[in-house]
Amino acid sequence: MNAYVNISKELRGLFSTNKIFRYLLPLDVVIMFAGLILIFMNVTLNINIGGFLGALAYWAFIVGLLLTYASLKERPLYIGLLGYGAIYLISFLTLLFRSGYFSCASLFRFAVYAGLGFLLLRKTLGKSS
Repeated sequence: MNAYVNISKELRGLFSTNKIFRYLLPLDVVIMFAGLILIFMNVTLNINIGGFLGALAYWAFIVGLLLTYASLKERPLYIGLLGYGAIYLISFLTLLFRSGYFSCASLFRFAVYAGLGFLLLRKTLGKSS
Protein backbone atom coordinates (compact mmCIF):
# COMPACT_ATOMS: atom_id res chain seq x y z
CA MET A 1 0.00 0.00 0.00
CA ASN A 2 1.44 3.36 -0.94
CA ALA A 3 1.60 6.60 1.02
CA TYR A 4 -1.28 8.12 -0.99
CA VAL A 5 -3.74 5.52 0.29
CA ASN A 6 -2.27 5.48 3.82
CA ILE A 7 -2.67 9.25 4.22
CA SER A 8 -6.21 9.03 2.89
CA LYS A 9 -7.11 6.33 5.42
CA GLU A 10 -5.58 8.28 8.30
CA LEU A 11 -7.43 11.42 7.22
CA ARG A 12 -10.68 9.46 7.04
CA GLY A 13 -10.06 8.12 10.52
CA LEU A 14 -9.45 11.64 11.80
CA PHE A 15 -12.60 12.98 10.14
CA SER A 16 -14.66 10.04 11.44
CA THR A 17 -13.79 10.88 15.05
CA ASN A 18 -14.63 14.58 14.72
CA LYS A 19 -18.24 15.44 15.52
CA ILE A 20 -18.63 18.02 12.72
CA PHE A 21 -16.68 16.31 9.95
CA ARG A 22 -18.47 13.01 10.57
CA TYR A 23 -21.67 14.61 9.25
CA LEU A 24 -19.89 16.44 6.43
CA LEU A 25 -18.07 13.35 5.11
CA PRO A 26 -21.01 12.04 3.02
CA LEU A 27 -21.38 15.52 1.45
CA ASP A 28 -17.76 15.73 0.30
CA VAL A 29 -18.30 16.11 -3.45
CA VAL A 30 -21.27 18.46 -3.00
CA ILE A 31 -19.25 20.79 -0.75
CA MET A 32 -16.29 20.77 -3.13
CA PHE A 33 -18.32 21.53 -6.26
CA ALA A 34 -20.48 24.15 -4.51
CA GLY A 35 -17.31 26.01 -3.55
CA LEU A 36 -15.91 25.55 -7.06
CA ILE A 37 -19.06 26.96 -8.68
CA LEU A 38 -19.00 30.02 -6.43
CA ILE A 39 -15.30 30.56 -7.18
CA PHE A 40 -16.05 30.25 -10.91
CA MET A 41 -18.80 32.84 -10.66
CA ASN A 42 -16.61 35.21 -8.67
CA VAL A 43 -13.37 34.92 -10.64
CA THR A 44 -14.33 34.06 -14.21
CA LEU A 45 -17.79 35.57 -14.67
CA ASN A 46 -16.97 38.65 -12.53
CA ILE A 47 -20.12 38.26 -10.45
CA ASN A 48 -19.28 40.05 -7.23
CA ILE A 49 -20.28 37.73 -4.41
CA GLY A 50 -18.47 39.72 -1.74
CA GLY A 51 -15.32 39.14 0.24
CA PHE A 52 -16.86 37.02 2.98
CA LEU A 53 -18.73 34.73 0.60
CA GLY A 54 -15.67 34.51 -1.67
CA ALA A 55 -13.50 33.41 1.26
CA LEU A 56 -16.21 31.01 2.40
CA ALA A 57 -16.37 29.51 -1.11
CA TYR A 58 -12.59 29.05 -1.16
CA TRP A 59 -12.54 27.31 2.22
CA ALA A 60 -15.56 25.20 1.29
CA PHE A 61 -13.65 24.08 -1.79
CA ILE A 62 -10.54 23.23 0.25
CA VAL A 63 -12.55 21.35 2.90
CA GLY A 64 -14.41 19.56 0.09
CA LEU A 65 -11.09 18.55 -1.46
CA LEU A 66 -9.87 17.15 1.85
CA LEU A 67 -13.12 15.29 2.48
CA THR A 68 -13.09 13.87 -1.06
CA TYR A 69 -9.48 12.78 -0.61
CA ALA A 70 -10.36 11.15 2.71
CA SER A 71 -13.13 9.20 0.96
CA LEU A 72 -10.63 8.27 -1.79
CA LYS A 73 -12.94 9.38 -4.60
CA GLU A 74 -10.33 10.03 -7.25
CA ARG A 75 -12.49 11.06 -10.19
CA PRO A 76 -14.25 14.02 -8.47
CA LEU A 77 -10.93 14.95 -6.87
CA TYR A 78 -9.03 15.36 -10.14
CA ILE A 79 -12.03 17.05 -11.78
CA GLY A 80 -12.11 19.57 -8.93
CA LEU A 81 -8.36 20.20 -9.06
CA LEU A 82 -8.32 20.58 -12.85
CA GLY A 83 -11.44 22.77 -12.70
CA TYR A 84 -9.83 25.10 -10.16
CA GLY A 85 -6.71 25.25 -12.31
CA ALA A 86 -8.82 26.02 -15.40
CA ILE A 87 -10.58 28.87 -13.59
CA TYR A 88 -7.27 30.55 -12.88
CA LEU A 89 -5.95 29.84 -16.38
CA ILE A 90 -8.98 31.68 -17.75
CA SER A 91 -8.34 34.49 -15.26
CA PHE A 92 -4.68 34.67 -16.30
CA LEU A 93 -5.47 34.77 -20.02
CA THR A 94 -8.27 37.31 -19.54
CA LEU A 95 -5.96 39.69 -17.71
CA LEU A 96 -3.20 39.13 -20.24
CA PHE A 97 -5.27 39.87 -23.33
CA ARG A 98 -7.67 42.49 -21.95
CA SER A 99 -5.37 44.55 -19.76
CA GLY A 100 -1.95 43.74 -21.17
CA TYR A 101 -0.46 42.42 -17.94
CA PHE A 102 -0.46 39.10 -16.18
CA SER A 103 -1.01 37.99 -12.64
CA CYS A 104 1.68 35.79 -11.15
CA ALA A 105 -0.79 34.59 -8.51
CA SER A 106 -3.22 33.29 -11.16
CA LEU A 107 -0.38 31.62 -13.04
CA PHE A 108 0.91 30.01 -9.84
CA ARG A 109 -2.55 28.77 -8.82
CA PHE A 110 -3.06 27.33 -12.30
CA ALA A 111 0.31 25.57 -12.23
CA VAL A 112 -0.10 24.06 -8.76
CA TYR A 113 -3.72 22.91 -8.92
CA ALA A 114 -3.69 21.79 -12.56
CA GLY A 115 -0.39 20.02 -11.92
CA LEU A 116 -1.83 18.14 -8.95
CA GLY A 117 -4.94 17.31 -10.96
CA PHE A 118 -2.83 16.04 -13.84
CA LEU A 119 -0.73 13.85 -11.53
CA LEU A 120 -3.86 12.36 -9.99
CA LEU A 121 -5.42 11.84 -13.43
CA ARG A 122 -2.26 10.07 -14.62
CA LYS A 123 -2.27 7.87 -11.49
CA THR A 124 -5.95 7.04 -11.95
CA LEU A 125 -5.57 6.20 -15.65
CA GLY A 126 -2.45 4.15 -14.96
CA LYS A 127 -4.29 2.14 -12.30
CA SER A 128 -7.29 1.42 -14.53
CA SER A 129 -5.31 0.02 -17.46
